Amino acid sequence: MTDSDFAQLVTRVLGSSTPRVWSLLVTMFGDLALAPQARLSGGTVNAITASIGIKPEATRVALHRLRKEDWIESHRTGRQTRYALTAHGRTQTTAAAPRVYSPAPTDLHAYLVLENPSLPTDWPTDQDTATTVQIGPKAVVTTASAKTDQHLQLMLTTEMELPCWISDKLCPPDIQSASRDLSQRFKKVLDDHALDKLTLLQRTAIRVVVVHEWRRLILRTPAFPETLLPDQWHGAECRTAFHKLLTRLPVPILAALEDAIEAG
Repeated sequence: MTDSDFAQLVTRVLGSSTPRVWSLLVTMFGDLALAPQARLSGGTVNAITASIGIKPEATRVALHRLRKEDWIESHRTGRQTRYALTAHGRTQTTAAAPRVYSPAPTDLHAYLVLENPSLPTDWPTDQDTATTVQIGPKAVVTTASAKTDQHLQLMLTTEMELPCWISDKLCPPDIQSASRDLSQRFKKVLDDHALDKLTLLQRTAIRVVVVHEWRRLILRTPAFPETLLPDQWHGAECRTAFHKLLTRLPVPILAALEDAIEAG
């Protein structure tokens, strides 16, 4: 495949968005090098990022930032530098992995919780917005149980048809639009026969951007049962296409990838 054809394929995955390099590297290490002893050489990292149009200077700055923020650590082997996730980076990545890689949506229950209107609010204000959304005064939808006997808790079931103003709170219109856009992009990539003509480096690079785009979407989406989300949420279609793409873009053996990069 020519460099021009490959650049077009990258554009089909990314659309009009330009990934933040440090965030893309978090995806790369989490997807390719999650095992405790797994490391990516500086040459491998640069080859992957360069293949999708990221300049070496931007990669270097992003690596420095991730080292400073305790996401990755560097190991010197002779004249070569290798990078690995830190314990902190591995913990954060592992915590997010079920939402990113699971073939099924969350199976958490969600509840409508109403507080006593005659009392000062006592619902925690530091709740994770991925699992608790305020939908009105003294009212939240949450995956957490009610805290006191001053709360009325109602489980939201699949049989309930939520009004749009609630479902739009649970999954805002900008995320709905992003899910529709990503679903369309993934379908175009799946239909592209060039996907089966990639070199090992190209296949790895496409895998990384595919995982990154899905990861960005799903981790922005509150972790409520998807039956409660609006019809305009296309996450289920994205997830199906994502797993089909991963089947065609398997995780490379890192030693083989390094050999292929060194061979040019």
